[in-house]
Amino acid sequence: MSPRFIQHVGLTIADTRQGTSVLTLRVEPHHLNGNGVVHGGALFTLADTAMGSALMSALPATERCATVDARITYLRAVRQGTVVCTAQLIHREADVAHLEAVMVVEGVEVARATGVFAVMGSVGALE
Repeated sequence: MSPRFIQHVGLTIADTRQGTSVLTLRVEPHHLNGNGVVHGGALFTLADTAMGSALMSALPATERCATVDARITYLRAVRQGTVVCTAQLIHREADVAHLEAVMVVEGVEVARATGVFAVMGSVGALE
């Protein structure tokens, strides 16, 4: 996970523990699409990064991960505020992990995502 990319998008890692993470995105004008709502890609990036962070927190230092498949369901339009994304590792078996993420604004669920991640034994496997 690239800290520079996280900073560029405006994500903040609020908490990361064994198999869980909480990331936030404070909505800024550059996150809005032409309809004045947060671009779906910004929310997808938040969810994917949160799920990756949750998984990385559960892996030993010798392992890395990469997204294989991710799906998102947008439930409500977001125009302002701070999106809080909580992700958790649901199941890991050998070289595959399944994760879920829920995004809320002021306690109201706005999106939900699931992801399947490959788990690899070295950084070189990602290249």
